[in-house]
Formats: sequence, C-alpha cells, structure tokens
Amino acid sequence: MNNLKANPNALPVITTGRSEKAINKAAKNGLFPLVKKVEPSKKIRSKYAVFQHKITGEIEVVGDFRADFRDHDEYEKVIDWTWYYPDPFPEPFAAYLIPPDLQAGDKVWLEDLIDDYVGSHWNQGNTYRLKSAEAIWTGKDFKIDYDALRDVCIMVG
Repeated sequence: MNNLKANPNALPVITTGRSEKAINKAAKNGLFPLVKKVEPSKKIRSKYAVFQHKITGEIEVVGDFRADFRDHDEYEKVIDWTWYYPDPFPEPFAAYLIPPDLQAGDKVWLEDLIDDYVGSHWNQGNTYRLKSAEAIWTGKDFKIDYDALRDVCIMVG
C-alpha cells in the first residue's frame, strides 16, 4: 500500500537521504543532513500466509484472510498467518536534506517521512505508514502536521 500523498499546498519539498552515499552527496551539494534513527513502529504491520499447490508445488503468497477459504483439496497452507514490518529500509538511519535558505517557521512538504505515522488501516489488521506530510521547520527539527482523525484512511475488505 503506497500512502504517498500529493503535495496539496504546493509547499517547498524536503527530500530524504536513505544511505550514507546519498546523504554525503547532498551535503557536498550544500544541503544540511538532519540525521535521525529509523525506528520501525510496532503499529505498522502487514500479514501474509503461503499456500502451496499439492500437485505442482507452486506457491501463492496472500495477505487477505479470505484466502483461507480456498479449495483445501488442491492447496495446503505451508506458512500460517504471520505478521511483519512491511517497510524495510536500507539503513538504520536517514536524513532530511535541509536547504541553506530554510528559515524557522517555514512550512514544507516532507516527501519521505523518516518517523512512522499510521497512514491507513485495513479492517483485517494491516496498518500502513504515512509516506509524506506537511511540517514546520523549527530551526532544529521538523514539527510534523499529523492528526490521526484526519490523516488515517480506514479500508474495509
């Protein structure tokens, strides 16, 4: 599930470096890397199960509980429902890449949030990250404009 929202107010965009190489390249180009730990939230999770065809051996990976009602004469569940963090990142750190002219109080669009905020929730339990959001630069960090009642999409299926 991609919760990459559009930049509705056409705010200046702050990008995120997700590797040492990307962060250092941005720094050499005049941007200041605001480095942060990447800490997966326990609230963000997805599920899967693996079914295997009894004759061909082919597998099917499913994420919908309704798949349990398939023809058990042909398929066997070889991995039961398992929860996992769905957004692995390449490094345990990332950096917002701050332009030199950004002033305290400026409103911006963070196109790739480092911190996990819930962006959508499926009634079967899957919860997905909010990928981007508005924020205000304090001069030292960003204050993310997030309201769960406004920003979380509830899906039924």
